[in-house]
Order: sequence, then structure tokens, then C-alpha cells
Amino acid sequence: MNKLARSIDRILSWTVIILMVILVVDVVWQVATRYLLGSASSFTEELARFLLIWIGLLGSAYAYRMNLHLAFDYFSSRATGRNRVWLMLFIHSLIALFALLVLVIGGSYLVQLTWELNQVSAALQVKLAYVYSVLPLSGILILFYAVLFIRDALLNQKDNKDNNEPVEITNGEV
Repeated sequence: MNKLARSIDRILSWTVIILMVILVVDVVWQVATRYLLGSASSFTEELARFLLIWIGLLGSAYAYRMNLHLAFDYFSSRATGRNRVWLMLFIHSLIALFALLVLVIGGSYLVQLTWELNQVSAALQVKLAYVYSVLPLSGILILFYAVLFIRDALLNQKDNKDNNEPVEITNGEV
């Protein structure tokens, strides 16, 4: 499972990097055409918006995996031993529940609805279902990573049953 997680991590990080490069080129092109030619390209603003959606959602899955996300750690930094493990289990279970209900199920519903209604973007004429497909995709990734965190917390709990020291929950590696 760790080998699979590392492969997904690499693919995800490179995907976000490539999307960022495309976004930078797109915005530079938009500014250049606006000031040099007097008229911005018609598709650049819409492409930038769609790229930001994908970068934001895929980047949030990657940030969650690497523990780089915004966190309120008042309680987790003070908890030790088994209490910390239980707190981490609770936190990652809530994140998994959110990812499942909002991103996977809600996102899948949105993708299905926009597909059935055949909604397309104004400038690029791209089906909006393709744009919104990042919702269930990032939800599945976050759910996968939450399962890894929960597994690590449970393995650490078994290793530190009577220890009252703080337990470090890794980013998917035991």
C-alpha cells in the first residue's frame, strides 16, 4: 500500500506542477495579448479559472497527504499517547466523511448533472462535467490518504499501548 501511495504522490505532485506551469503560461499570454495587441485572447481567462479549480482541489489532496494543510493543533499538540491516537482517528475520520459525502458523492452528482444537461463553457466549449470531475477525483484521493492516516494511527496505537509520550502520525509511512 505504501508503494501505491508513493506512486500516487508522485503522479499528483507532477500533475499539480504541470498545471501550474500551464496556468503561468496562460496568464502571461493573457497579459501579453492584452497589452501588446490591445485585446486579450478570448479563452485565457476561462482556462485560468478551470486550471485554478483543478490546482486547488488536487493541491488540497496533496497538502493533506503531506500534512501541509491548515490545521488547528491546539488539542493535538497537547494530547499524548493513546489520547493523541484517538484524537487523530477522530480527525481523520471526519476528513474522510467530508471527502466521501461532499467531494465524492456531491461531486459525482454535480458531474452527472452537468453531463446530462450537456453544459459547456462559453469560450472553450468544454463540457463542464470534465471541469467538475476533479471534485470526486480529489475526494477519492483525500479518502485514500485518510485511510492511510487512520491505518498509521492504529498501528502506532498498538506499538505505544502503555507509552504516555506523544505519538507521531506520519504521512502514510510506517
